[in-house]
Amino acid sequence: MAPNSDNDQDFTDNSGDEFDTSDEDNDPDVNYEVNHEERRKQAREHIRKTEKFTEESEVEAFLRRYNDIAGKIGAKAGGNLLHTLVEVLDHNGHIKPEGVELLARSLVERRPDVLEDLNTDGHNPVYMAIRYNQDKLVGYMVSACNDTKDNACLNRALSQKAQDGNTCLHAIFQKKPGSGHDSKAKRTSRRFIQRMLIEVASDDALAVQDNSGMTPMHYAVAFDRCTDERTELIELFIDRDLQALQKNRRWQQRFLDLLNDKGRSVYTEHERSRKAQERKHDAKEASRRQDAGASKQTQVDTARSAARPAPRDRGRELRQGAQIEPNRERRNGDADDGLLVDKREELRRKRKEEEQAKRDTRTPVVEDGRRYDDTDGPMRIGRVGERDVMDRAAALAQSTKPDGFGDKPSISALRTDTASRFSEPAPNTPIKRSSTARLDSNPEQRNDKETELLKTAEKSRVSTDDIQKKRKRMKELLRNSDTILLKLKLHYMRTRSAELAISFLYGNNIDDIQISFDYDRLPRKMAWNQFEKRFGANKEKGLRFDSVLQYVAFPRVEVILSGRKADREEADIQSGRQVGGMGRKDMRYFFDWLYKKGVRHIIRVSVEDSGDSGERVHSDRAIQECLEKFVVEQLDWKKTDLDPETILSVSSKVEKRLSTFDKQEVKEIVQDRQLRKLFLRWGGSNAVLPGWSEPEGLAKLPLLQEIILFAPPANKMYDSNAWIQAKVRDFEDRLNANRLAHRERAQGQSEPGHTAPDRLDVGDMTGWFGEVSVNPSDSDIDDQRTTTSGEVARFATSTPTKGVNSHRWLVSTVRFAKGMTGFWQSIVKKFEESKPTRRTKQEGLENDVVLALIDDGVDMFNTPQTDNILEGKSFDYHDEKVRPPFSSAKGHGTLMAKMILRVCPMVKIYPIRLKTYDTSEGKSMIDPGYAAQAIQAALDKKATIISMSWTIPMTSIDSKAKQKLHDVLQKAVDRGVLAICSAPDKGKFTESHYPSGPWGKRFFRIGAAGADGTVFQWTPDDDITCVVPGVDVDPEEDFNSAYDAERSLPTRIANVGETGSSVATALAAGLAAMIIYCVKASVLIVKTRNHGNSPSLGNLLQDNAPEVVAHPEEMKNAFESLGKVTPNHFIQVWEELDSISDKLERWSRLDPEAKEKIEEAFVDFGLKLYTAATAQKH
Repeated sequence: MAPNSDNDQDFTDNSGDEFDTSDEDNDPDVNYEVNHEERRKQAREHIRKTEKFTEESEVEAFLRRYNDIAGKIGAKAGGNLLHTLVEVLDHNGHIKPEGVELLARSLVERRPDVLEDLNTDGHNPVYMAIRYNQDKLVGYMVSACNDTKDNACLNRALSQKAQDGNTCLHAIFQKKPGSGHDSKAKRTSRRFIQRMLIEVASDDALAVQDNSGMTPMHYAVAFDRCTDERTELIELFIDRDLQALQKNRRWQQRFLDLLNDKGRSVYTEHERSRKAQERKHDAKEASRRQDAGASKQTQVDTARSAARPAPRDRGRELRQGAQIEPNRERRNGDADDGLLVDKREELRRKRKEEEQAKRDTRTPVVEDGRRYDDTDGPMRIGRVGERDVMDRAAALAQSTKPDGFGDKPSISALRTDTASRFSEPAPNTPIKRSSTARLDSNPEQRNDKETELLKTAEKSRVSTDDIQKKRKRMKELLRNSDTILLKLKLHYMRTRSAELAISFLYGNNIDDIQISFDYDRLPRKMAWNQFEKRFGANKEKGLRFDSVLQYVAFPRVEVILSGRKADREEADIQSGRQVGGMGRKDMRYFFDWLYKKGVRHIIRVSVEDSGDSGERVHSDRAIQECLEKFVVEQLDWKKTDLDPETILSVSSKVEKRLSTFDKQEVKEIVQDRQLRKLFLRWGGSNAVLPGWSEPEGLAKLPLLQEIILFAPPANKMYDSNAWIQAKVRDFEDRLNANRLAHRERAQGQSEPGHTAPDRLDVGDMTGWFGEVSVNPSDSDIDDQRTTTSGEVARFATSTPTKGVNSHRWLVSTVRFAKGMTGFWQSIVKKFEESKPTRRTKQEGLENDVVLALIDDGVDMFNTPQTDNILEGKSFDYHDEKVRPPFSSAKGHGTLMAKMILRVCPMVKIYPIRLKTYDTSEGKSMIDPGYAAQAIQAALDKKATIISMSWTIPMTSIDSKAKQKLHDVLQKAVDRGVLAICSAPDKGKFTESHYPSGPWGKRFFRIGAAGADGTVFQWTPDDDITCVVPGVDVDPEEDFNSAYDAERSLPTRIANVGETGSSVATALAAGLAAMIIYCVKASVLIVKTRNHGNSPSLGNLLQDNAPEVVAHPEEMKNAFESLGKVTPNHFIQVWEELDSISDKLERWSRLDPEAKEKIEEAFVDFGLKLYTAATAQKH
């Protein structure tokens, strides 16, 4: 029965009135003075009695008779005639959908608007039929809509929300695939209706979100529904999205782009449901293993108990001839004891052999618990024990022989087996024992007992089968889940920008997974050991990549080897084993690195390898070795006249996971050519085009769709433009003719040695060996953005100026930082060594401080402490790509990182790259929307400090972006995050700027000061927390000489100082991090002493002291405790820091006792900072 809704109560009325079908009743002019519900009741009864409408005349008569209720009448009406038909089918099992097909189709064809009518439950007929599992009836309704008007009505019906917020599409995909209890025909019908609805639904209907923000596809991809058939349905959804993109190339949000109320895409929602099911499955498996272990232990204990020797019967031993000395019990230590034991064991073995020989000569029979011998008559009766029956039952339960390959053992057979085994003597008894209890004393009780045990065994076997089925289903779900995730990922990466793809795959991307690698502005001469050190040599370290990358882009880069790699390279050259002879092979190191990082599939590869001005290019073999292990879809290797054999080698040695006959996964190297688009550079030679188009050339690429052909400019060609165009047309014609021949062969059988690639793109309408379009291009302008190496513009808050002043503040803090670096490392080491065990839980105090630097990126190869720069995140999206956080747009973020590290060399900087625009004045403008995302990323990272050396006027932001930025900043304020930002260098005006905005002193707002402590003339007076050196500050650029000549960013002019509040903000952020480290070190010293049972220090320093200090008001108090504060908010930090620096400089040279005294003095310093920070709380 269906749920108690949709007017179920109407079906309790069974008046039994005979339905009159006379001509008078069929007259449409007869005036029925009954209400709408009474008419519906009459129609239900008519359908029940008719059962089958096979003739057009029957349908015509019925529709004429009930034309008045075909559509809904009144707000309180229970539904229309189509609702009535659904109700009848649901409550009358003898009426089949096929019997009313003609009626349903005719009604919808005549009145398609009936699909939109709602009953009192708020359900239209289609929704109601889906809810009642009337799939065939749904199919009749949908297929009856065959013109534009009908489809409009249908899509309005499919888009209508019920009271629970669901539409018809939500309802159909919330239903789980049919189980084994459902008929195959029913499951097939359900899949057919689901496919039909995906195909006919409009884009708007597919994009409707329910009360939880879920689209129909969110439900369709649920992990517990990942059958083989559901995987095909997901392909249809992807195909629908691709059709929508092809119909309208302008981007607009579609159903696949929508997020639910939890911010999850279709992809991340599937991952969530998968992880939930895996946790549930793993918990059950762990419980089963635990139960199995307990059961096994019980069996072992029982077996040990049964094997324990029975108490010795000395009288029996004497009767059997055992010679035992009278006083043996008093001679436990005599040497003869061993001999006596041997004699008894020999006697036992002898008796056992005699008994076995006797049993071998007769055929026993067991009846009613008695054991009979065919020669000697009844034998001694052995008790058929419960334990033996359970052993036999367990053996039955463990049997895995399929039905039909063996018969179940009978009760008598079980009794035969158990009786024979229990009549055998125990191995440690010299004489055969028999039970004193008679087994046949209560045969009915005995038979019931054995039957009960056998039933238990059968249940155990069934339970084991059920477990195996569940495990098998879980494997199927996981396999299909992998397929669905890969299809969604590849489709989305192919059709969306990097920004959308990252959000779709990873949401806020807390783990900073990279979906691309752009070498960007990194050094053009790269020391390989430094590259691996900073980015990580494998996937366990450094940058983390998805297995699929949207694009990989490399300019011309020269790799510099050192150490063993250089020695091996030299040895290869001397021995003639060098790959490619004199050709370049630099890219091989980068692609091997990507492979070690776990990358296996790259949608687009772009490599600069033109060889202009006589430069060396990569050898064909080197290119093959770069790309043969990756699946590549678009190749843009900028080498002129690229060899076709080299192109065919792409994806020729791809590692695939294949399932064997025993369902074990194995790895196999296969060919998986998926090149879809090629960028070719033609040198003008007539021999090259025929080589590319020959049957064994590019024609062998099964999925190739487009070739972008770059020809030389006309001034470098000896032939006319008409001649070149003719050759290009010949090339295209020849290529497609040869592909046609390959297609005809492929339809017969696959190429020997060639494994067909998975059909990952359901939108590939041309299929294998389809026609390729060749599109000539006159210019080879890379669609990558050009490198603006000569740009030196800074954020508006930082300006290079001539002349460098010696800031006493900076001298003091840098000196303190140098002494503190080694001191911190030593304190952490001593704390780790003082722990009771190595397994002691990490307390977090020894962890580094993380500072989120929101700027234009940080050049990892242009900072003094590169190990302190974390991987970071980027919101600098341009041209559907993302510029990496490990490089800097204008060098501003790199400068800020250097300033921070000068004051606190230990801090870990998490760079977050903003999206910026260049103004006509040469300055950088920050996108406020992406600034909001960057701040949210810092909050998600749980950074201790957020440094923002930029400002945005509040009046210059549009309302939507302003609200977004305001909300996330309010969140930071509410959490008490230590956010350090710049004051705007716009003069003594009162205009409000973000980030500090309306919150004023609740932010740590920094102004710039000169060497003499005076405030920078352009720094405002309002809401300044403190002023820090920011005028003519020496940037202290320490370039690595190996990189200076080839830097993409220019080396700064010597003796050029930096001026602006941005510099002051970075220095203040560094000092704040240093104060936290000082408090951390003080707490660690105290805890180390406590671990060593030394007298405790600093009882007022709690473990959470570093967290307490890391708040705006507390940090301000800590700043002011470092020295006198001038009226213009300049803090003379040297008053406290210099004295501590003196101690730290001497500390490393002192004996242990003297070191302890300095450590105690440092604890006092840390306690002073903490006490000052919390002064207002007491």
